[in-house]
Amino acid sequence: MKQTLLLICLVTIVSVNQAYAKCSDKRAPGMDWSGCKKTNKMLDGSNFTGSRFDNANLASSSLDKGNFTDASLVKTDLTGGASARGALFYNADLTKVSGYRANFDNVTLENSTLTKSEFSRAQFKNAKILDVDWSKSELGRADFSNALLENVSFEYTNISRVRFNNATLTGVDFRRAYTYRTRFNGVDLRQVLRLSQLQLDIACGNEDTQLPEDRWMPDSWPCTE
Repeated sequence: MKQTLLLICLVTIVSVNQAYAKCSDKRAPGMDWSGCKKTNKMLDGSNFTGSRFDNANLASSSLDKGNFTDASLVKTDLTGGASARGALFYNADLTKVSGYRANFDNVTLENSTLTKSEFSRAQFKNAKILDVDWSKSELGRADFSNALLENVSFEYTNISRVRFNNATLTGVDFRRAYTYRTRFNGVDLRQVLRLSQLQLDIACGNEDTQLPEDRWMPDSWPCTE
């Protein structure tokens, strides 16, 4: 019995030491910071190709212009005003990421997964977002002004009060998305998918909003601030 307990203690100590050593690794392609605390770090311009950040805490850190090609950020904490401005996320997994108030202006998100993520009040102004699954997520009050979105799924996502002002939307799927007070001012909606009249009725637009075929401008447009 004593030998068994001793063995368990040794295994635990070794595991903890290995985890600590992993978190002290320098930033580099293919590294593994899963579960590590890296808050308030200046990591701008880093090459994180193929790296793992699953369950890592990157709150308040700066990842501007970083390369996250083939990276895994499942359940990563990007709250506290974390920023990834101008960063590249190609073929990246951001499932269940928490990015409340994060700044992703000018980011490139391509061929990536962001399902069940939380980006309330986050900024994606002038972003390039292509072939992205953003379904079943929370994006309330996020800002996509002047962004390019192509083949993006917002199915079952809360996009209430999101700003798409002057954004380019092509092949964007709004099936069952919650669009209360969503701002479509100056947006061409003729190339989006499954945007119902009811969704438009509770959303906001103006005389420059171009509507899909068989849809009409609600009497409530333009909305008051």
